[in-house]
Amino acid sequence: MTFAEITILDVDCAHVEDFLRLNDVSDVIVPYILSNTPPEEWKRYFEKQAPASANARIVGNTARYKCPKDKAAIQRDGACWKMVATLVEDANRHYLEIELRQVQQLERQVELERQEEQPPEFETEWDRYMSRD
Repeated sequence: MTFAEITILDVDCAHVEDFLRLNDVSDVIVPYILSNTPPEEWKRYFEKQAPASANARIVGNTARYKCPKDKAAIQRDGACWKMVATLVEDANRHYLEIELRQVQQLERQVELERQEEQPPEFETEWDRYMSRD
């Protein structure tokens, strides 16, 4: 379990698609290239946290997100980029918390097994002395 935090690397400009809504082409679906292909739980959390209107989906190592057809909003540090980056950071935190809980659970399990394998405590010297009659 060594999750590497995911970041947005760039916009895949060649695959930006028009989002057709009643013949209005004011929005586009923008594929933001991610640093890694995220795990399933990360992906589910990202998609669940995104506003329904964003039509957000993770496909391989891209986050597809509906944005206004505005180059400044889509590119690095634009409003849309920042929205996706916030979701990515939130999904990273969520996934790291899950991973931490799993590690802690494994540590508890190992400790319980170690305790079960230990022989029972031997009597202390004092107990042996006092039990002599």
